[in-house]
Order: sequence, then C-alpha cells, then structure tokens
Amino acid sequence: MLRQVLLLLVIVFSLFTLHAQEAPPAQAPLPAFGVGNLGKNRIRVDWKNPFGESLIQLNVQRSVDSLKNFRTVFSTPSPELPENGFIDTKVFGKMYYRIFYVLSGGAYYFTRPKKAAQGFEDTLLTQQISSERKTVTVHVRNSVHAVLTYDEFVRFKDSIVNQTMDSLFFLNDSSVMVKPYVQQGAWVPSPYIFTNKQGYISIFIPDAAQKKYRIVFFDEAGNKLFTIPHLTEPDLVLDKANFLHAGWFSFELYENEKLKERNKFYLQKEF
Repeated sequence: MLRQVLLLLVIVFSLFTLHAQEAPPAQAPLPAFGVGNLGKNRIRVDWKNPFGESLIQLNVQRSVDSLKNFRTVFSTPSPELPENGFIDTKVFGKMYYRIFYVLSGGAYYFTRPKKAAQGFEDTLLTQQISSERKTVTVHVRNSVHAVLTYDEFVRFKDSIVNQTMDSLFFLNDSSVMVKPYVQQGAWVPSPYIFTNKQGYISIFIPDAAQKKYRIVFFDEAGNKLFTIPHLTEPDLVLDKANFLHAGWFSFELYENEKLKERNKFYLQKEF
C-alpha cells in the first residue's frame, strides 16, 4: 500500500513539474521586453514600465544587425504608462529590436537586442517594381515628389522603411505613393534629413539638381547654426563637427524659397 502511495506522489509531482516547465513565463519589466511575430510581416514589441513617471522617454529601435546600425522606428508619446507596445508593419528580412529609454535626471539605457523572426523577404520591390523599368514616379499626397531611376528608388525606399514610419503604396508597376505617418504628440523623423547608420547627418533629396533647395540648421534653443544656401547634390553627408555636441537639432528645408519641411533630428553621444 505504501509503495502505491509513493508511486502516486511521484506521478503527481512529475506532472506538476512538466506543467510548470511548459507554462510561458510572465513578461518581466524593463530592461526585459517582449518581441512577438504576428504574421503577415508584423512584429509586436511590448514592455512593462517599473519606473512610473520617472520614465520620460522610450524609443523602439530596429536593425538587421544585432550589434549596430539600430534606428528608432517608434517613440511613445506616453512613456509613463505601466504597459505599452508597438506593432512594426515595415518588416523586411531578419530584424533585431532593442529599447532605448531615459529616466528623469538624465540616465539612459539600451536593452539587450532581441531577434524578431526569420524568413521575411523584401518582396516589396521584387514583386512590384522591375529593375528593367527605367524610372519610378514617387507621389506624396497629391503631387509628384520625384521621378527616380531604379537604383535611386531602392535607396529612397530604404530611407522610408528604415528612417520613418511613413507608408509606401504601389499605384502600379512604375509609380508609388508615400503616405506620411501622423500620430498626435509623436515625433516623426524626416525622410529628407536624418541620422544615417554611422551616426552622421544624411541629406537625401533626389531632385536637388532640378530645384533650388535651401536648408537652415538650428540648435535646441532655436539659435541659427549655419545655412546651406543652395543644395546641388542629391545625396550629402554632414560631419558631426558641424554641430559641436550631441543632442537635438532642428532644421527648415525650403524648396524654391517655399518652406517644405520643418523638423528635427538627434545626434547621439559617441562613447
């Protein structure tokens, strides 16, 4: 009888242990965070905030490399919320995610990167735009933004996907439309002037040779730093030395003396 009771206890304990091993762990708070594949090129990034209102900034960053080349794809307007998340719909290829967050007082942290999923393919170009086609027309709202060669379009598409939260729609096999992303209280990076993979300021305006573009740069206090009176190159990289220090900087982009965009960018401190 005693032997049967012991055997029963062993079976019950084994089942309990197996169930505990199979149960999914609860989501831990920052610096831990969750990454889930929702299918159809959608990745969910979610987190718990253990800092309360002391958490004053939180950015979700993405890269195809787990060690570098991370770029911000989402900046939450409400970092103080106890739980929040973001769904990335611009997934192409293997992606890694990390979270950059700032606490009151200036302390900032980067989480360890997490791999989202494998097997995504950048079919956006291969299925919709043929490399044999000479040009691709890019529409923004109700106007033609640019007419690009295939190689120029690939670079433009990459800047939209990796540097902004805008949407890219294919109208037909030779034209696309950019739909700017708008979220109340959230900062949307510029598709024209942005921080590149090396941390420098990249200016990418495909029709710079056809139109007159002027750019005025300002520091965080609104003081004018310098002006590019006439941009003649479609692809230009500015050295960090032009901005003297890390932090936020703003700019005004004029097309034929008409204000085209007013935005800002962030230069991270080098370690």
